[in-house]
Amino acid sequence: MKIEFKKEVVEKYLRTNKITKTKFCKLCGISTHTLEKVMNNKNYRITALFKIAKVIKIEVHQMFGNN
Repeated sequence: MKIEFKKEVVEKYLRTNKITKTKFCKLCGISTHTLEKVMNNKNYRITALFKIAKVIKIEVHQMFGNN
């Protein structure tokens, strides 16, 4: 069983706060390339997840689930 990253969490945050991916990445302290890797379930460092979760104000496990 593969657990997928929920893209909807980040996309919803971007829509509700009316910010771009670039601005979101600056808030998180990650690169846009890293965000794309996370969103597409590619190889990335786990610290990126914690940075994203901190900005969105959720726990890391809430960003995952079966789609």
